[in-house]
Amino acid sequence: MKQDEQEAFFELFDELKYNHSDNISKTLPDEIDDFIIDKIKDALKENNNNQTRASDCLGIKRTTLIAMCKRLKIF
Repeated sequence: MKQDEQEAFFELFDELKYNHSDNISKTLPDEIDDFIIDKIKDALKENNNNQTRASDCLGIKRTTLIAMCKRLKIF
């Protein structure tokens, strides 16, 4: 696992650990989707909606970013 992936995993773990008791109705897959949506939106905003630069920032392919955005209904 790369350093960035480890940091993202532990950030998600901490977020779930501390917020889980506040929102028990959400499932883990829903929490993960929310986390991914936030990361994608942040990357797009930081890169002026440039999908290529945002995908580079996230460490994924542009086509993967587009597929994830469609699946998660980001755009």
